[in-house]
Amino acid sequence: MLDVTRLRVLREVARHGSLTRAAEALSFTISAVSQQIAVLEREAGAQLLVRHARGARLTEAGRVLVRHAEVVLAELRAAETSLAAVAHGSGGRLRLGSFTTANATLMPRAVSAFQQRVPDVEVDLTEIDRDEAMAAVAMYELDLALVYEFPVVPLEVPANVELSPLLVDPLHVALPLDHPLADRERLRLTDLAEDRWIQGVHHGSTIDVLPRACRKAGFEPRIAFRTDDQMTVRGLVAAGLGVALAPSLTLSATPSGLVVRPLSEPSLTRTVAAATPAGEYRLPSSSAMIEHLRRVAAGLGPHCLPVAEPERHALRPDRRLETSGGTYV
Repeated sequence: MLDVTRLRVLREVARHGSLTRAAEALSFTISAVSQQIAVLEREAGAQLLVRHARGARLTEAGRVLVRHAEVVLAELRAAETSLAAVAHGSGGRLRLGSFTTANATLMPRAVSAFQQRVPDVEVDLTEIDRDEAMAAVAMYELDLALVYEFPVVPLEVPANVELSPLLVDPLHVALPLDHPLADRERLRLTDLAEDRWIQGVHHGSTIDVLPRACRKAGFEPRIAFRTDDQMTVRGLVAAGLGVALAPSLTLSATPSGLVVRPLSEPSLTRTVAAATPAGEYRLPSSSAMIEHLRRVAAGLGPHCLPVAEPERHALRPDRRLETSGGTYV
């Protein structure tokens, strides 16, 4: 295996045509340069230099090796530059996972602002729900993921994952325009005990959020349909086939054919956070993206409530973080 340092020495001798001037350029002694060339010739199995009264010149083997050395050294410089960019958050790749309702406004606005500010970071986007996202961050398969927690369905946080709360997202209820309660300013779950529900979750641990909240309110919900597609949810509600929970993240505009009302139900308020690998495994570009997510969260309007960033630390399942929206595990 050819040694990179010795390749650099040979390149300098070729540039300067002299061991003496190469030694000055490298801050080496002439003896050290001569020894490096001798070892490199043994590694290459060929004579690389011919010494003469006015310096040294390359043999044909030396010229071939210098051409390759230039490529190798250029690639190493490029690698060093790329690594420095990653270390400063201005280059490399950022793998970001985000759940469906965050993809309506929060994620795209933050990514757009981030890429305008840091155009050389490649952002890979993945739609993924919270439990799979948390596992992917813990396995270092994602660099950052948007996750959320309801008080009725706590979020399990691995020891090597750090959370940065972004906002409190109170769920509303979507009703058909002709619903008897459509004129109410605010509703309780018990007001909807006799309604059919269109549940906007088809699988995963948060499928229990609506049933648990309803049972806590004293009734069992009649779930007519489950889907992960929010457009389907809205279409079914607008058609009068049921009512549905509506995250505040999706309320930048009220969809046609239905009304949305706030719910007086603390258990249906979720906290949205950014999950990243803890400590030294957290990319600087992840920190920059979180700052853009915070700015977007702060401007989402009256429905979503931004939260201040707590002291940064790795949260464990038995530690609880208090936010204005409830207890966050």
